[in-house]
Amino acid sequence: MTEEAVAAIAPQPCSACRGSGVVISNLGGEPQELACPWCDGGGVTLREHDAQAHWRAAADAAAL
Repeated sequence: MTEEAVAAIAPQPCSACRGSGVVISNLGGEPQELACPWCDGGGVTLREHDAQAHWRAAADAAAL
């Protein structure tokens, strides 16, 4: 396998949390550490993962 092929399938660090699995939210006025919604706290990019799906579903349910 070529180096390009290996790089294409190798896990990539999550860009939102920089691979730490944690983001800091300032909602509510005070900073809080939360599991990164883009990688679910794993620190690697999840292909086809929608970090906003939970919030869209909640907004759709509230609109009914």
